[in-house]
Amino acid sequence: MAEDNTGLTSAAKRTVSRRSFLTGACAAGALAAVGGLTACAGTPQNDGQGTEGGSGSGTNGDGAAGNAAPSSIDKTYDTDLLIVGAGGSGLACAVQAALNNMNFIVVDRNSQVGGNASFVEGMFAVNSSLQREQGIDIKPADVIEAELTRGQHRQNGDYWLDLVNNSADNISWCQEQGVQYSGTVDDYYGGLFPTFHWFKEGKAAVGYVEPMKNRLDELGVELHLNTTVNGLIMQDKKVAGAYADGDEGTVQYNAKAVVFATGGFGGNAEVIAEQGWDTDGVHIVGSPNAAGDGYRLAMDNGGKNMMAGSAQSILYAIQAFPAIDFHDAAENPINGYFGIAAGGPVLWVNEACERYSRENLTADNLVLQCIPGKDNKANYVLFDQAIFDQFFGKDDDAKKMFQDGLASNDGNSLFQADTVEDLAGKFDLDADALKATVDHYNELCKAGADTDFGKAADLMVPVETAPLYMAKLSYSYFFSVGGIATDKKRRVLDGDMNPIEGLYAIGNDGNMLYRNVYTINMPGTAFGNQVNSGREAANAAMEYVQG
Repeated sequence: MAEDNTGLTSAAKRTVSRRSFLTGACAAGALAAVGGLTACAGTPQNDGQGTEGGSGSGTNGDGAAGNAAPSSIDKTYDTDLLIVGAGGSGLACAVQAALNNMNFIVVDRNSQVGGNASFVEGMFAVNSSLQREQGIDIKPADVIEAELTRGQHRQNGDYWLDLVNNSADNISWCQEQGVQYSGTVDDYYGGLFPTFHWFKEGKAAVGYVEPMKNRLDELGVELHLNTTVNGLIMQDKKVAGAYADGDEGTVQYNAKAVVFATGGFGGNAEVIAEQGWDTDGVHIVGSPNAAGDGYRLAMDNGGKNMMAGSAQSILYAIQAFPAIDFHDAAENPINGYFGIAAGGPVLWVNEACERYSRENLTADNLVLQCIPGKDNKANYVLFDQAIFDQFFGKDDDAKKMFQDGLASNDGNSLFQADTVEDLAGKFDLDADALKATVDHYNELCKAGADTDFGKAADLMVPVETAPLYMAKLSYSYFFSVGGIATDKKRRVLDGDMNPIEGLYAIGNDGNMLYRNVYTINMPGTAFGNQVNSGREAANAAMEYVQG
């Protein structure tokens, strides 16, 4: 599931759309942003020449990083706190800041609040009042150990302990703000524990976003929409504000603290490539607002880069098929969650025509499927007519979608042939090597046991009934998880793991719960983190400003 979406201006935006899928953990987020403006006399100024919005860095004489100031300022605001983004985490941060009686402004690049949070279905909690009423008793240690085990204990367990211990209170707090839940608490279609608290009507747009927007109005929160951030002001190695472009022109926000609720970089193919993914033919399913601007600005201003260990919500895709509709992905007849690209009763091979994994990894973790093939030069899927008929072509819509894909063959990604050797020729692969791999796989299938990788016997179906099919796999990228190093107070950390004073990152950008693999099996954790991180950043910023 996705989380916050984003924030600031980006040099390379991609058109995308996205959904909170499987665990409902995708809290979409903050569509916010503010852009770079020039400083004027009497206000903090940057002496360095950082690149606007992101890829370079500059310093102001004392060595503190800062983005280049614009040539002129049309409007200046003075405030204690600037919250960049009004999606899932940004809304929580803003309401908590208002309850703390802080002087602050919220900015958002869109014309309305909510972002992709509107597509979320529920949120995580352990031993909430709703769970207790229904006799659901979960040991926190069981949840934490399950998550750490699935992440190979690469994460700092204290972050998970923080989320779990605060989760019940976060539900109560949301209810106090007017957030509405349906009353149903379950395991979200087979998660590890019944931690998923469904919003009213199964939609955060109804149960969370609208009530939280009403709460902002009740609390008199100053909200600047259509405003995009593109630079930070730094003074004496501390945050002193931000630059933005909005309805009032070039705006300078003088602020003691800034919170990025910018949603990560899942909408920007260029930044996704920096994470190590081949973006040729990628279907970007996430929000275009999640353009990596918060990540870029944090890096420009001394933040520690966690990109190498960051996680992602990603599925295999076939370019010839339509992109996943995030409103109806599970029901898509061809390329939904468990479609042809996702594996199962098919054969995966790499550019050397070697099988490299069992193809039913989705049984363990939906988004685990792409991880083994990430370092391959290319990945392919093979199946035959019998496999298609039995597992995928179950209705006329599915058959038509498949035939349309064959006919269009977008990206030269899907071919049909009568022999394995002919399929190899379609992709300029070694015909003998591919034939040997398919023959070996078929032998395992007929023996009824995958003695190589241990795939379930009922999914070991030989690839032998012509016509045969082969497709090159690309990706459907939903959202990023992490990238900016933060501590439990949501403070952005520098290269020495010390806090950058006055700078915070919440939601997807500052999510430290995962490493490399998004452990999607615990229902609702991503949106649970949205609310938790938003509240914690507001409290930490209050402590910082008052101190």
